[in-house]
Amino acid sequence: MSLLRTLQAWFGGGSAARLEMAIRLHEAGDLAGAEAHYQTILHTDASNADATHLLGLIAHQRGEHVRAVAQIRAAIALNADKAIYHFNLGNALAALEQPQAAIASFRTATTLAPGHIGARANLAHALTLTGQHRDAAVELRYLLRQQPIAATRDALAAALIRCADADPAAAEAYDEAAALLQLTLEGADAPAETRLALAHCLQQRKHWSEAADQYLAVLLLQPANPQAHNSLANCYNQLGRIAEAIRHYRETYRLAPDFPEALASVLACLNYDPECTPAQSAAEHRQWAEQVAAPHYPRTVQFDYDRDPERRLRIGYVSPDLRRHPVSAIFAPVLDAHDRDRVEPICYYNFAGEDAVTVRLKSLASRWRPVAGLSDDALCEQIRADRIDILVDLAGHTAHNRLLAFARRPAPIQVSWLGYFNTTGLATMDYFLSDPWCSPTGQESHYVERLLRLPHTRFCYQPPEYMPGVGPLPAESSGHITFGCLNNLSKLNVNVLALWGAVLSAIPKSRLLLQAAALDDAPNRTRFGALCAKHGIAPDRLELRGFVPIEQAPASYAEIDIALDPFPFCGGMTSLEALWQGVPLVTLAGETIAGRQSASMLMNLGLAELIAENAAQYLEIATHLAHDLPRIAALRSGLRARVAASPLMDYSMFTHALEAAYRDMWRLDPG
Repeated sequence: MSLLRTLQAWFGGGSAARLEMAIRLHEAGDLAGAEAHYQTILHTDASNADATHLLGLIAHQRGEHVRAVAQIRAAIALNADKAIYHFNLGNALAALEQPQAAIASFRTATTLAPGHIGARANLAHALTLTGQHRDAAVELRYLLRQQPIAATRDALAAALIRCADADPAAAEAYDEAAALLQLTLEGADAPAETRLALAHCLQQRKHWSEAADQYLAVLLLQPANPQAHNSLANCYNQLGRIAEAIRHYRETYRLAPDFPEALASVLACLNYDPECTPAQSAAEHRQWAEQVAAPHYPRTVQFDYDRDPERRLRIGYVSPDLRRHPVSAIFAPVLDAHDRDRVEPICYYNFAGEDAVTVRLKSLASRWRPVAGLSDDALCEQIRADRIDILVDLAGHTAHNRLLAFARRPAPIQVSWLGYFNTTGLATMDYFLSDPWCSPTGQESHYVERLLRLPHTRFCYQPPEYMPGVGPLPAESSGHITFGCLNNLSKLNVNVLALWGAVLSAIPKSRLLLQAAALDDAPNRTRFGALCAKHGIAPDRLELRGFVPIEQAPASYAEIDIALDPFPFCGGMTSLEALWQGVPLVTLAGETIAGRQSASMLMNLGLAELIAENAAQYLEIATHLAHDLPRIAALRSGLRARVAASPLMDYSMFTHALEAAYRDMWRLDPG
């Protein structure tokens, strides 16, 4: 039935002859003739709502939407019970870019006529335009029941994805969207776009292998799609497949040089790559700076700050991780311990979400600036307005960093500390904070920044309240040694697995317990298990565990006799937790900070004998310790007290040393 015949049906049983003629003309496209008839009808019957409405429809069809709205509202004033009046009013309002008013009209139409498909479809569209995706999904579900077509399925899937993207509590919407997209996939008009949406859903639900398969399928259709390359790299990164992640991040940047985040991701991944030498890594960080940061370097910089070397210093901390995160766990006690007579700490928080940790950190800072919505230039303006003396970056090349703001030099002294393990590459970054054990003499050539070594350690540890007590030595009841590692899978490369296989071979009946979120991904678990077997770790001696909530994860140390540290990227927080739980840690000291953090901890504990300089020593230390149960038991019973009495937990001493370092920087700065 044509639109106007439909209109006539809506008007109810039988219209006057002139209205019938007018509708015929209208239907034939003779808008002028139909308009003349509608006006004649109104001349003799001014209260004829149908003719009034249809004149408004003609105005809408001519693009005269303001007149259409007035005309149709006049018809509704005469008769408010006809759904089609409200439907066409909504269409005119939508054309005037008044979506909220259009939504109200479409809702009225669907209330009066629940089966009005057009009104529901246009309502869903208007809700989508205004970001009301949850309500749009309700309308689209109704439409899908009435008309199960691909376009509606895709629209519903898109609405569900937007709901889940906006609200982590609505993550199950990804599952519903994925099911809809699977139905559409085979006959999709745009298969690459459909696969991208499906892959996004799978990725958000941590089905990384399945998502990777979809991204690979997209690349078969569109080999030069940078979004697919970058998302595939993100999946491989999560799965611990670092070499493949690096390759696709590089391809992303080649295809989309206006997306420098991909190149930053390469730099972060290089810390895990056993094939990447320190010299190569340093060169790539410098190259990033030349390509991405250098255009933002200021030609001249002047700061009219009071150069009194002993005055109170304003220290700015920039981080996206001032929330529940390992960085904040280490940083919060420093913020609390700062001497407010000497230092004024100001935090620049570069993440949109907040949690209980964020709230606590706000209370500890002298000033708090949420900056996630600011451009780099606007952030620099804020930092300059705050007259920051020393600006400290806590993120490096990790997610949500603001290194391009540091490139603009908004503060006279700029420092990299805590959240990254390598040079930033920035010519505008003045110092990198480390310690004597993480950065022995000779590392200077790998840094653009000046290495400043704190006296004992580059960070401290404050055990969270959920850490369990130290349990008995597992080997005493199990009858065998259990080695363990709770680091993420990206650190467990083939060199690590081969050495661990040799350790297990040297200690009969010993077992290896590994715990990592990437092992929840079933295909990846199978892949990784096969990789372990290939390098001498038999399945019957291997226990693989997936994600464990942060409060429960340390409980696994109750089952571990000896922790094995990976390389070239060793443990950080996991090493501290193992030692706090009384578990001795065997580490291979690398050439960079990323590979020497555990060694620094052990040096601070007086346990240099657990530090290997090469793989042969690592094997010797692990096997010798495994054969000495009394030694392991003694360490288990005494390690917690040793950690508590060490510089690793002396936040007062550490913060004093940190403030002294800031003071030295300020005194040395030429101004």
